[in-house]
Amino acid sequence: IQSWGLADSFAYHGEVDRAQKIRFLSDLHVFSVPTTYAEPKGLSILESLANGTPVVQPRHGTFPEMLEKTGGGLLVEPHSSEALAKGIAWLLRDEKIRLKLGQIGKKSVHTYVSDDATATAALAIYSQYADVTV
Repeated sequence: IQSWGLADSFAYHGEVDRAQKIRFLSDLHVFSVPTTYAEPKGLSILESLANGTPVVQPRHGTFPEMLEKTGGGLLVEPHSSEALAKGIAWLLRDEKIRLKLGQIGKKSVHTYVSDDATATAALAIYSQYADVTV
């Protein structure tokens, strides 16, 4: 950051607790973690969506499946800073779409990825292979 002359544009605030993370993610207009590798998890994307903040992500790794399931953001060509910038700029300019994607993403994450939904899905899978009833 210093070698690029950006030291005045960056502030490290240290680790945040859960409440600080929720506040931070809720205050954003758009969230993006443009990985150069095929990210297998994308937890930060789910956290952003859970707080109503839409995402712009490269079309690789877990992101296509995640955004297909949640509807909370845009996919762009991987390894393209231009495509990423266009996606982010589009959402920043179009408040209506940005808010709609944020609302859809939040509802989807709370519906499909909540603790209860995940536990129910896991139980259904386990029940297929064992005599399990609750």
